[in-house]
Amino acid sequence: MSADRMTLKVGGQIYAGWKSVSVQTSMEQISGAYNLEITERWPNQPKDWSIPPGELCEVLIGETPVISGYVDRVSVSYDATSHKISVSGRDRTGDLVDCSAASTAFSGLRFSKIAEKLCAPYKISIVDETHGDADKIQVPKFAVQNGESGFKTLEKLARQIGVLLTSDGLGHLVITRAGLSGRAHDALIHGRNILTASFSEDHSELFSEITVKGQASTAGSQIYNVSTAGPSGKVSTPRVVRARSGNSAITRHRPLILIAETQADARRCRQRAKWEAGHREGKSRKISVSVQGWRQSDGTLWRINRIARVVCPWMRVDGDWLISSVNYSLGDAGTKSELSLVDRRAFELLPEIPPRTASYSGKNAVLPEKKT
Repeated sequence: MSADRMTLKVGGQIYAGWKSVSVQTSMEQISGAYNLEITERWPNQPKDWSIPPGELCEVLIGETPVISGYVDRVSVSYDATSHKISVSGRDRTGDLVDCSAASTAFSGLRFSKIAEKLCAPYKISIVDETHGDADKIQVPKFAVQNGESGFKTLEKLARQIGVLLTSDGLGHLVITRAGLSGRAHDALIHGRNILTASFSEDHSELFSEITVKGQASTAGSQIYNVSTAGPSGKVSTPRVVRARSGNSAITRHRPLILIAETQADARRCRQRAKWEAGHREGKSRKISVSVQGWRQSDGTLWRINRIARVVCPWMRVDGDWLISSVNYSLGDAGTKSELSLVDRRAFELLPEIPPRTASYSGKNAVLPEKKT
């Protein structure tokens, strides 16, 4: 089988010869997705494309699976001279997004154990790229709300311990952090392997200083609110690192004040303010690059959550960036990989401090979520 031949495997049957291909993976989506199309002139007898929606499937590039999940949709259309068949679907982890989790409560479990319990009904295995680091923090009592999806539940818990949830093309749920999947083998270099590239930089969400105010706890009680004086932390960001032109000062007065979601002391407030500044800077810059083919020079596919060096004098970029999404495409220009890259700080998470389980009051009290 050709190393760059894309096939769809359903029920032991291999379907190939696709004329148009799009397979998307992203760190912002827990499930990869695909759309495959073939358009042909009518033969003497129509081909038997018996691909029923709901079937287990694999999408492979050569022998490498890039999607392991289900067929979501099949559509067939025709005119006097040709017919078109389109097949689309997602990884197994798509069921975590669509389906409601069973209403249940957890107490004293580590994150991976909760993930295993929520994923077990869908036959989804867990891959922990943090090598157990995500389980160093024990999750307190937690209940799944009625009608809440498995992904929504896991996403809230993941934010508490500062991890990301992605899929790996094999139908697994991956627990990871930004950049943990390693480095890309190839650098992306102008004049060598970059076909097209664009750079965008948006300062509308950047500020000259960021202050985070904590929730003040009333002495002798378990009640806290923001109506009384509390701890705070401030970070001044007078200089923002710009990939294209070195350092550029934010000269005008642009302050931002945030209220901590949970109780926090001065140290935690400053930590949150520092993270907020870095996170916003990370999200403010984005590079889009397309390269020929789906594989790097060592034969491995381009993958998300890898660090890649980008060198492009026209965009004044020379440094390491995080691959946040990959789209494998096939069209009139042949096979291409379309990559989105960001500063890794855009996906670095700050572990949350779970709220106290005692009573809450006060004009501006932050109430805990209702458990059902």
